[in-house]
Amino acid sequence: MPSKPLVNLLNWNPQLFREIKGRLTKRNVAIAISVSLLCQFLVMLLSQFKILNLHWIFLAVMLIGGVYMLVENIAKEKHLGTLNFIRLSPQSSQNILLGKLLGVPILIYLAVAISLPLHLWATISSGLSLSWFFGFYGVLITFCCFFYNLSLLFAFLGVTQAWLIATITGIFLLSGITQLFDNEIYYVIRASIIYFGTKELLILSTTIILGLILGSYWIWKALNHRYQNPNDTIISKKQSYWSMVYFHLYLLFLLINVSYKLPGHIFLWESLIFLCTINFFWFLLVIALLSPQRQSVQDWARYRHQRINNDETAIAKGLAISLKQDLIWGKKSPPLVAIGINLVITGVIWSSWILLFYDNYTRLRAILTLILSLNLILIYAVIVQFVLLMKAEKTAIGKVGILGGLISLPSIALFLLPIRTNSNLNSLLRSTFSWLSSTPYSYNSTIINLTLITIIAQWIVLTLVTLQLTRKIRKLGTSNSQKLLT
Repeated sequence: MPSKPLVNLLNWNPQLFREIKGRLTKRNVAIAISVSLLCQFLVMLLSQFKILNLHWIFLAVMLIGGVYMLVENIAKEKHLGTLNFIRLSPQSSQNILLGKLLGVPILIYLAVAISLPLHLWATISSGLSLSWFFGFYGVLITFCCFFYNLSLLFAFLGVTQAWLIATITGIFLLSGITQLFDNEIYYVIRASIIYFGTKELLILSTTIILGLILGSYWIWKALNHRYQNPNDTIISKKQSYWSMVYFHLYLLFLLINVSYKLPGHIFLWESLIFLCTINFFWFLLVIALLSPQRQSVQDWARYRHQRINNDETAIAKGLAISLKQDLIWGKKSPPLVAIGINLVITGVIWSSWILLFYDNYTRLRAILTLILSLNLILIYAVIVQFVLLMKAEKTAIGKVGILGGLISLPSIALFLLPIRTNSNLNSLLRSTFSWLSSTPYSYNSTIINLTLITIIAQWIVLTLVTLQLTRKIRKLGTSNSQKLLT
């Protein structure tokens, strides 16, 4: 007879009960406790009680381990076919996903819980108040919510290679670990207070945490939608427009708080380089969230093709307007127009900010750099659509590999070519992320002219690949229509 707490847990969330029951076996619990105690011993022996080391260890274990276990679990459920069976259960999507988030990494939670006494003792021994102890775990929970939700979203998108997602998470942590691992947290915090000021540091920290919380909320909504409707896009085009506005306004506010003490032109350029880089990866995510499946695009092209051919009256009455609305708002239509609108939103927000600077020469350089990066994103958006329209035999990891190769190929090819020119031209030509080579002083008339030529070349390439994509979609619809008639 199950105990009352287990019965209550079963009634509250059967999925959580299922996950916990399958993992909290005597063998698994013994291994988790042993590994936790061994790690605590090694930390005490090797790190000389550096509190920051414990922080990074807990953060790495919780994030990398939890992300790996969640993605691996979804991959296993898909392989066994039990995921669709769970969808048929009367449980809500929130209950099932919450059960996954709380139950799958339960052994990691157990190992960290056993380490709490050591962490508490190390915090007190370092002269820090208990507020730092509880504050750290508040931040840790926030990071875990964000990364766990994001990893589940990628898993439902088809990226079920747990090692890949865990590696990406580890790379994200590596930059912070290499910079701070040898420093005491007291000195890190003190240096931050000296640079920013106590009030400004508090505002900055709150802004970052708030951004992670809001990000977790929107990812949670997208995750629930994907779970309930596996054949739909993750987000609607309308949601993408609003999320783009919120994201860039938040990013602008964050950059102003981080870099406001820098000189005006340095602040602008550092912010612009950060923006172009983060914006590139942000748009890759948005493109993935907006892109319908191949079959959906195929059906859209087929039925619209039939409608155009069979209803000439509709054409005369404004079918072009209907097509325009479908491309802007429709779920099954290709997302290229919506991505273009999102790029316009991005350009308007950041161009408005750039125009606040009084130096016209600085404005010109900054806007050219922004246009260069936005053009590149739109070109890759078209390439993504080509990749997604490949036949179903191509796996998700194969498509990601193709896209990654296309992104890195220009830099590799140009690096191998024996081009000899000045360093600025080399950097601009050889890098996919050409804005990373830009500095406030690197733009002269030659670089500006080259940038203008590059932008024009991007527009030509964009026109050609867009026309080719349009032909491919039309052919996709036409060929299927002919198959139905024969």
